[in-house]
Amino acid sequence: MLMLTILAINIESEILNNMMNDKLVQSYCDDHQGVTVNDAREAIRPYNYTDEMEDIVISFNNAAFFLQLMSIVLVTTLFVTGILRRVTKELRNFEIALDNISYENVIETDIMETNDIKEFDNICRSYNQMIHRLQESEKMRTALENERRQMIADISHDLKTPITVIQGYARALNDDIADEQAKKKYYEAIYRKTESVAELINTFHEYSKLDHPQFDFNMKQGDLCEYLRGYLAMKYEDLDLAGFELDAELPEKPIMYSFDHKQLKRVFENLITNSYRHNEPGTKIYADISDEGKNIVIHIGDNGKGIPKELRESIFEPFVVGNKSRTGVKGSGLGLAISKRIIEAHGGTIALIDSIDDQWKTLYEIVLPKQKDK
Repeated sequence: MLMLTILAINIESEILNNMMNDKLVQSYCDDHQGVTVNDAREAIRPYNYTDEMEDIVISFNNAAFFLQLMSIVLVTTLFVTGILRRVTKELRNFEIALDNISYENVIETDIMETNDIKEFDNICRSYNQMIHRLQESEKMRTALENERRQMIADISHDLKTPITVIQGYARALNDDIADEQAKKKYYEAIYRKTESVAELINTFHEYSKLDHPQFDFNMKQGDLCEYLRGYLAMKYEDLDLAGFELDAELPEKPIMYSFDHKQLKRVFENLITNSYRHNEPGTKIYADISDEGKNIVIHIGDNGKGIPKELRESIFEPFVVGNKSRTGVKGSGLGLAISKRIIEAHGGTIALIDSIDDQWKTLYEIVLPKQKDK
């Protein structure tokens, strides 16, 4: 645009100079009869100007200045108007997009395409990135909200079943319609159901506590191999009395690691409890630990019934076990969800994997990185 303006002014100046020279030649020829045009052109030098010629030069210079000024103003006005029109259009697009974010579901908001104006490219890219982040945040919020609603429904169901039983037995006892033998049976049933309710409430408390912003893990350096060995030694008698075998492969070399002793014990407890709670006596429970360089890998599993295929992908979600069969299922369905959160708090991962030799029908793999993210 600047080059076009300069070119237009140069052309205009050239035209005005030619017109002025022609006017001066004509004036000189009128004052000097018989003079040729070429002689007149040679004769009209600045120092040979007559008063009339000087007036002509001044008038043409004034006209040239005015025309050049008008040209600059016109070109500038057209340029600014065009820029303002394009900028206003793009700003209006931003305004519409921001209104969509304010009043509509952000997931349904269209992503703005990059504009033709080069100066707006960075703004458009930043806007698009913001929209993507908002979309991801909205999806996460929706998923968490759905999980919360499902959790409330599951807790309500799990509490309603034993409470209904307790209410029925208590009413029978209150109405004194049962004999002494039946009363003893009712008291035992009430006791078992209250234990079930207490276990569910305590488990849910532990689950929700892990998400509390003020909850801190008490990380302490220790020999993780020796810690697992001690835990398995403590569980051995209980497993043996219940008719379960224990197969452990633990190295003699120490494996030092910074971990929350209490919470990691809860993980081991949840995994092994699942094994003997959902399998028949005679099932073999397996555990091993190894130092894989950058990671510490722990396996815990069993050769029992295995986990149904339809549950393997969602086994670590809350109440998955309960969702499969809301009656007659042992456990709260929160143990594996709690275990996952504890392992993730250590910077690691827990997964249900397939045994290489198919010896173990259920096999959990815990991977703990030695170098944790800060």
